[in-house]
Amino acid sequence: MTKHAFLLAAFCTSLAHGEAEAKPPQRQMLYSIFAPIMQDMGSCNLQKASVVSGPVEMKMTNNKQPGKQWWIRLGQSKFKVTIEDSANLKLETALANAERIPIAYRRALEVVSEDKKAGLAFYKTLGGAAAHGGQAYLNMIPLKGDRAASVIAHEAGHVLEQRARSAEKDILDRWAEAVKADNIDVSRYGNKANPEDQAEFARLYAYCIDSAVGKGMKGELKKLSPERFELWEHMLRESKALPISDSDAELKKRAVLSEKMKPKLAQVRATIKELATKG
Repeated sequence: MTKHAFLLAAFCTSLAHGEAEAKPPQRQMLYSIFAPIMQDMGSCNLQKASVVSGPVEMKMTNNKQPGKQWWIRLGQSKFKVTIEDSANLKLETALANAERIPIAYRRALEVVSEDKKAGLAFYKTLGGAAAHGGQAYLNMIPLKGDRAASVIAHEAGHVLEQRARSAEKDILDRWAEAVKADNIDVSRYGNKANPEDQAEFARLYAYCIDSAVGKGMKGELKKLSPERFELWEHMLRESKALPISDSDAELKKRAVLSEKMKPKLAQVRATIKELATKG
């Protein structure tokens, strides 16, 4: 190697090293902070769903396969549940999934039950996806307990955001600005796209307002991500998910904090305190 070539290579190596050092530090992630409480969503919810009418035999919207549909009441909300015959899912299990989500998020189930929409629809498969959500549909595959509730909460985030965006077209642009202002990530999946960041925040918010697993976490979430928090609650009001009815609110107060969650709540608070100390 000539002296000139050696110096050029050394310069390029130094430049590349400098660029690597110039990369901004990795941001904190809300899902990592709140991970200890992100389980058993709605496990202590008191309200139970009941069948208003059905079943009615029908063809599934997505694949035209045979299925059945019911009208359901849960608290003050009324919505449809549709199950593909081949999904091998009992109605009671589907209703138990819906019972676990936050009261405010039931508004998403009402939105996807309007007109000829299929409501909360369960399919045998969705081509590898666990669920799809928007204000025209909320489709998912059979999942168990907390996993099902968590997925519905994420998709409800999409449903309610789109309903709010029908009135305020720039709402996702404002969300992008909120993400920048908060200077903290929600989750790795949320980092893929702005709408996914919003839906992942909606999922986390659902855990943080849960009476059994998120006692006091709503305030902590607001401190860590204030701009997202304010905009999400604005979306909930704009989509008519908030305020919840007085009767639903009264029952929510009776839900009891799970004893096993107390040390996990303390763990989250300790992590937040440590982050604040580091500044």
